[in-house]
Amino acid sequence: MLRLLGFFDDFGYSSALAAGPLRAQVQATGEPDEAEIVEYLDTGHHLTHFMEAGVDVVTGEVHRHTSGCSSLVTDGVWVWRADFAHYLEAYHVPLPEPFVARVRSLRHQMPDLVGAEFAPVFDEIVLGFGWADVEPWDTASVLHPRSRVVPTRAEFTARVRQERPAGPWGKAPRKPRRGREHGF
Repeated sequence: MLRLLGFFDDFGYSSALAAGPLRAQVQATGEPDEAEIVEYLDTGHHLTHFMEAGVDVVTGEVHRHTSGCSSLVTDGVWVWRADFAHYLEAYHVPLPEPFVARVRSLRHQMPDLVGAEFAPVFDEIVLGFGWADVEPWDTASVLHPRSRVVPTRAEFTARVRQERPAGPWGKAPRKPRRGREHGF
């Protein structure tokens, strides 16, 4: 069975993959170790790299996972979008208990992705997403997790504030049209 995290209706997935509307799953608080779970999600193994840019589906604002937001990431058992860490961190969406138990049993450390163990999961992902002409997973490979490649939410927010000086950011007043100053 394909184990998916954060494939909300708001992203346009088929009902077989979708987890319902995001807004209906927003919570005031998350797991006590949510920050460690977010870091776990951020260090997952990328299965795909999409070059699109997206925004937060609730606020319409950019976030730290805007670039390549729908790229697929895995820990060898679960699959999530690259931007799922943002939605967990911002909206504290509920997590399946088997996922939380796995992450805690791994002490929040992303495991190696062992090709021989992951190949059947990859085949299921290929079928679940309806991908055609995909090369089989290399069963001899072992992928080691990389260090965190995205800034934390606080780092992202601080950088955005530095790049955008304080001031009015609405529409600037229009300049008068030519000829109007002469009554034409």
